[in-house]
Amino acid sequence: MIFSPITERSLRVRLLYLCIYALLSLGALSMVLPFVIMASGSLEPDNRGRGSAFFPAYLVNESALWSRYLQAKYKGRNELFRMSRGDANVDLYNPPPAGKDERRVKLWREFTASHPIPELQLATGFSDVRASSPYYNNRAFQQHLQEKYGIVEALNTALGTTYKRFQNVVPPNITLTGAGLRMTPLIESFIAFSASEVPMSRKFPWDAGGFYRAVFLPRVVGREIGDYNARYGTSFRGYAEVPFPAVAPEVGADVWTMFVTKLLRPNFVGLTEAGRAHFVQAGLSHRDFIAFAARPGDLRVETLDCRFAAWAMERHGVEGARIPQPELDALAFQSEKGFWKRVFFLQNYQYVLEAILLQGRAFGNTAILVLLMVGGTLLVNPLAAYALSRYKMPQTYMILLFFMATVAFPGEVTMIPVFLQLKEFNLLNTFGALVLPGLANGFSIFLLKGFFDSIPREMYEAAEIDGAGEWTMFWMVTMNLSKPILAVKALAAFVSAYGAFFYALVLAPDPGMWTIMVYVYQLQQSAGTSVVYASLILTAIPMLLVFIFCQNIILRGIVVPSEK
Repeated sequence: MIFSPITERSLRVRLLYLCIYALLSLGALSMVLPFVIMASGSLEPDNRGRGSAFFPAYLVNESALWSRYLQAKYKGRNELFRMSRGDANVDLYNPPPAGKDERRVKLWREFTASHPIPELQLATGFSDVRASSPYYNNRAFQQHLQEKYGIVEALNTALGTTYKRFQNVVPPNITLTGAGLRMTPLIESFIAFSASEVPMSRKFPWDAGGFYRAVFLPRVVGREIGDYNARYGTSFRGYAEVPFPAVAPEVGADVWTMFVTKLLRPNFVGLTEAGRAHFVQAGLSHRDFIAFAARPGDLRVETLDCRFAAWAMERHGVEGARIPQPELDALAFQSEKGFWKRVFFLQNYQYVLEAILLQGRAFGNTAILVLLMVGGTLLVNPLAAYALSRYKMPQTYMILLFFMATVAFPGEVTMIPVFLQLKEFNLLNTFGALVLPGLANGFSIFLLKGFFDSIPREMYEAAEIDGAGEWTMFWMVTMNLSKPILAVKALAAFVSAYGAFFYALVLAPDPGMWTIMVYVYQLQQSAGTSVVYASLILTAIPMLLVFIFCQNIILRGIVVPSEK
């Protein structure tokens, strides 16, 4: 109470109280808001952490869920999304509405029913080539390999890889462009996994025509369709209208040839009948073809979209038919949107938990470190404080002054000497290096000594009369009466050991000795913002639970010493 009851009735005082409460509320809000933003960001599926600031909009908004679905399916890459739409102007992070052309879907389904799609002409969505990614099919591929091989050594022997754990395995980088695809055991394994385990709704075709229109032409010719029209004397309204035939066209043959010979993966390129005759007559090998020794006019694109367009023209007289990917995405989304909402909600936390619990020994190392630190703290510091309290040595004051002087120096100051000393004793990368430097604490000994001094001397005298030895008096009298303050010191030791990062990283740099905090730090170096948020929340939970369930002990440890 600041003012008297009578003064508090005045309007000025009430306004003052209102301002004080408003300032306190703003202060509390400033502490809560960052946590709310972090919690919301940890639930975002986008690896770059984009989304609503205070609440994941995709949980209640279907348009937001549709956007997150496309971002995950197309790996967060605009060029893949634009390829699927054949439009250079669409944006994956602000996608257009879903397509609704049922005729295109019917035509496509008729084509695929009679023409099986080769797996190499499909891209597996919801996956990424980064190990630090929580994408759904990354985890599914890892689980598939673990079920198949059991141990990572068997995986490495079978696939010729050098992975340390299954969680490091990532889908191979199979693209539409680049050099000829060199089949490796890992690629073959992924193709087999995708063919048998990944449904068509979670894949999308490599659309060479779409990539040509939406990505290649804007980069090579110019961002605006006017650049293309001026160059070739055409009148297209957008790059989406530019045709991509299977053979070199009359208009734009130079850029078509450049795309096919310089950019398109050779696995997607074949020969016309005239080209095959030319090769046979010249006695050229297939390797010569891969090196594009053929004349450009002899080349023929053999991608899925070109075969579909040719089939639609031949079978139904439909000119320029294109893969109805917008409609296929919309149908897949409507049938699985509940499933993907759950996946997006949990995937970052599942990824971090699997990383902490299954990769390396971070969880076990942290548990051992906490037990050793808490047990050692509750043994070494009370023993030292008991000796100073029970035996009144002339040097007690100087000893306590020395202990308190250690508080003046932060841990970073002593890190180099400690590191050199531990190295001298060959203790680096051991639990000894993690525990010994912080086992005895000058301030803890000073605090415990003061608490032990408050215990009546008569209790020790009575114990001695009953025949108790020094060890018995230490355990049964001193430690038994000091439970509140010991509980506080145990909590402090837990917080110090669990949150240890810098010391743990410097004194035990071997990955096999990493604690949870060190491992999470390493994870955050390559993970996206959403994963970082999830890791911070998960690692804070154990400490929060300890404080929630031990708050009575903490209060007793604060109140009891002050009462004494």
